[in-house]
Amino acid sequence: MAQAESFLELLKIDTDRYNVIAVVGGGGKTSLIYRLNDELLAMGKKVIITTTTHMAYEARRPFTSCRDMEETDRLIRQYGYVVAAEREESTGKIKALSPEILMTLRDHCDVLLIEADGARQMPLKVPESWEPAIPSIAELVISVVGLDCLGKPISETTHRVERTAEFLKKGLDAPVTTEDVIKIASSICGLFKNVEDRVYRVYLNKSDVLSQNEPAEEILRGLEEQHTVAAYGSLKETCAPDSVSAIEENAAEVREARSI
Repeated sequence: MAQAESFLELLKIDTDRYNVIAVVGGGGKTSLIYRLNDELLAMGKKVIITTTTHMAYEARRPFTSCRDMEETDRLIRQYGYVVAAEREESTGKIKALSPEILMTLRDHCDVLLIEADGARQMPLKVPESWEPAIPSIAELVISVVGLDCLGKPISETTHRVERTAEFLKKGLDAPVTTEDVIKIASSICGLFKNVEDRVYRVYLNKSDVLSQNEPAEEILRGLEEQHTVAAYGSLKETCAPDSVSAIEENAAEVREARSI
């Protein structure tokens, strides 16, 4: 079997040109960030992971206060990457950082990965007026859509339910269609919001839930007409950060993904 493309290849991401990446949209953002992190580590890149909103904290990950640059550098030397943020005691999550701190973090790594949106693990969303929190230093934005939203009611499968229904001009019980996903992923009022002149990519997650690939292919064609680079596949549990063999095994899971 031919070796699969990596997620960086699928999404046509040149991290030598774009080294501050913000991830927005539906559920799967954190998994995608850690998958990109694994691939970057395999390339010998030094990575910092952080957020401009709230992000789940995983105790097994190397973590430091975003203000402790000495410890940040030490952990990067030890693990190749670090999660640098502030922890919110009430929720256990890590929380948003100031633009000044983000700029400092950028200078301590090769690639800065930023979770810049929240969706409460729902596969699809249309942002409210204050969302997403894309920082000014971001050079590339990836939006994530879970394909398990297709055919299900807006009320059951989206974050910001009323906002999504209003944007699509549909009732809350209307099923989500491929046309809806294309519209949300490409609109400046949808997931393209606040992207402006940055490089933009779309990742369609959970293609494994589809009985056939045609819906994903249809979305890719629709996004291609909007001059948007996209890919589909399935994110699984991210591998241990120091396991190269696990990284290679995980890469094989995207063998059915296709980029445009």
